[in-house]
Amino acid sequence: MLVGEFSEEETRTTIWGCDSLKSPGPNGFNFGFIKFSWDFIKKDVVSAVNDFAVNDKWLRLSNVSFLCLILKVENPQ
Repeated sequence: MLVGEFSEEETRTTIWGCDSLKSPGPNGFNFGFIKFSWDFIKKDVVSAVNDFAVNDKWLRLSNVSFLCLILKVENPQ
């Protein structure tokens, strides 16, 4: 059971446990989008999670982050 694949329900439960309004990743999608689109993308998401569990490697571009410096000014534009 510890080395089995993650079910669709386990993956969905985990995603629904995340805040929908957290800032989006580099691809521009937050958990709110994933939840809204779940019926269309669930097979791909579950497949990606299980692929990571089996191969111990995440898709290279899936774990990218950007750093953006925001100046502290009184009236940002």
